[in-house]
Amino acid sequence: VKDHLLNVSYTTPAGKLVAYSYRLKNDYGNDATMDTSGVSFSGATGTDVEVLYSAELATQTAEPNNTEFDADYYKLEAGVSTSGITAKLGYEVLGSDDGNYGFLTPLATLHKFNGWADTFIFPPAGGLVDTSLSVAGGLAGGKWMLAYHDFSADDDSSGVDNYGDEINAVYSKKFGKYYNAGIKYASYSADEFGVDTDKLWVWVGMSF
Repeated sequence: VKDHLLNVSYTTPAGKLVAYSYRLKNDYGNDATMDTSGVSFSGATGTDVEVLYSAELATQTAEPNNTEFDADYYKLEAGVSTSGITAKLGYEVLGSDDGNYGFLTPLATLHKFNGWADTFIFPPAGGLVDTSLSVAGGLAGGKWMLAYHDFSADDDSSGVDNYGDEINAVYSKKFGKYYNAGIKYASYSADEFGVDTDKLWVWVGMSF
């Protein structure tokens, strides 16, 4: 693999501005390439009630098998944080090239973003529209979060439009100086994509 990665950031009074360009090439077999360039901005304002905001826009050109595809990406997120509770509303689009190719994020921690049931680890050719609502806070010395995702296609030319929806929940807590434990649950309800999926994680960890 031959990769060229560029990431530049600048902090302003209103938030952090980031510009990036990731040029990826597979030297094994088909010499597939993927070039992604974009810009993001995120920040917060306020004291007792903090207003959160972020926006990102990117474009991708990929040539996996001597055929060139183009797809766009954009994300808008807004939220508020007060009295230890943070609520966010997000709208994320991994675009499609006429239903033949979906925007890919091969360098991302995919499990973290589009539902913990991992139905969309590899985005469909019709792309992915993820409308989400999350609420997070503290409880009994630990941290919790609840999230809801509604998934649909960016391009429904294949006849598939409403993918499904998902509920996520997590609670984690540190014990003493070295230990932590948590429980996490994901439930995906399929409509026109994938199958109904439930996943549960329970863990105990130690750091030193």
